[in-house]
Amino acid sequence: MIQTVLGPIEASGLGVTMAHEHLSVDLGSVRGDEDSAFTASELLFSETKRLRDAGVDSVVEVSCIDMGRDVRALQEISRRSGLNVVCATGFYLEKYHPAWLAEASVEKVEEVLEGEFANGIDGTEVCPGVIGEIAGEKTEITASERKVMIASAHVATRVGCAVTTHCQLGCMAPEQADLLVSEGMDPAKVILGHLDLADDLDYYRRVLDRGVNIGFDTCGKVAYLADEERAKNLAILASEGYAGQIVLSTDISRQSYMHAKGGFGYTAVIDRVLPMARERGLDEASIRQMLVENPARILDIEGGLK
Repeated sequence: MIQTVLGPIEASGLGVTMAHEHLSVDLGSVRGDEDSAFTASELLFSETKRLRDAGVDSVVEVSCIDMGRDVRALQEISRRSGLNVVCATGFYLEKYHPAWLAEASVEKVEEVLEGEFANGIDGTEVCPGVIGEIAGEKTEITASERKVMIASAHVATRVGCAVTTHCQLGCMAPEQADLLVSEGMDPAKVILGHLDLADDLDYYRRVLDRGVNIGFDTCGKVAYLADEERAKNLAILASEGYAGQIVLSTDISRQSYMHAKGGFGYTAVIDRVLPMARERGLDEASIRQMLVENPARILDIEGGLK
């Protein structure tokens, strides 16, 4: 079963899925701008309708406890757009962590995360469907971030859910994978986020050979990497047999990335990257794996919802 903000659905009903998105988020207090904050509004209703009209069925919304998550807003967006929305629990980069977390034990963090699965989020009946986006810095996993990763692995193993991460600019993926797996995670239930930004085929192979999944989930963000490079790398990895370990998304974290604001929008996977990847030899069976089969497998809460 897949847990969405409107209740559980069968994994077979997830359909075409964007695996790493933000629909209601507030990073502005740390980033110092208003562009990094948005929630249920006519802007979001329009942008998500556009995504639904492009053939997308579901979105994994990875804004977690310290990222301005608003599950009531996510419910409204889901109802208005017709998209299934999977929400998350977890803690992001250390600079976003609540003050109490610095001195908290791993067990305390586990208690907080597990409580949201057992009791719902923020006084609602909405439960998370994934743990994430838990994060590490570009050159290290700080002590506080490591604590979150360890707690996340323990809770995910008990609950049967997936863990999805933020690898800063695609870095530290092997270290994140090894830490999570050493703490009991099934590698097949791990998504290492933003790996497209690494733009390094040998690096991808080293990570994928650990049995984890990776996200090509910043599609459209050409200030970091040209979409042509993402498309080329996807086609090569699929030709080598790795399509069953890749998920796709755009990671919209600013209003300025949205169509209405002149940006690439939530549809960049569908209308930008995949057409380029097809031209480079990516086949339809591999595309279906990345968009449909892999998210359904990874997000399926083993043994059903508890």
